[in-house]
Amino acid sequence: MTTYYWIREVRLGKKDENGYFLFEKNQWVKDEKNYILDKLMGYDPCEPDDSPYKMDNLNIMDEVEEITEERAKEIMNRMTIDFLKEKWKKDLVAKKKEWDKAPGWPAKLVKTQFTLNGIKYTIFPEDLDLTDDCWDQGFMETIQGDLKRDLEANGATDIYNLGFLD
Repeated sequence: MTTYYWIREVRLGKKDENGYFLFEKNQWVKDEKNYILDKLMGYDPCEPDDSPYKMDNLNIMDEVEEITEERAKEIMNRMTIDFLKEKWKKDLVAKKKEWDKAPGWPAKLVKTQFTLNGIKYTIFPEDLDLTDDCWDQGFMETIQGDLKRDLEANGATDIYNLGFLD
């Protein structure tokens, strides 16, 4: 059985038969530093060793919320999509610069739809810091293959690239 944790409303963790794990850089990594267990036990490394607040510190324990698998999937999906958006923004700078020199074609209503962990999502040009103008939408059409490859590599299914020539 897997138990999921939302820690300080910024980190996702889980415990399963193999131990404790943190969701970092879009993957589950072993919690080698016992971050989750320390929080669950109320361990405060900032307190002096002889302090009564070093262990069983309720303020530290309150930083951990046990959540459902569904909630964990929503958080994991959001983190995955945010990770990919930032990756795409960085990766596409050079391609966009070349495109702007000689845009290939105008387009409209461009979007990429996909399912991640059973939940449907859509990526629009604005999500990649592109404008809503027809040339940026044309550019997004040219990179939809890159988006699809990365989405598949991160577990997305039912990927549909949509768009129309303007």
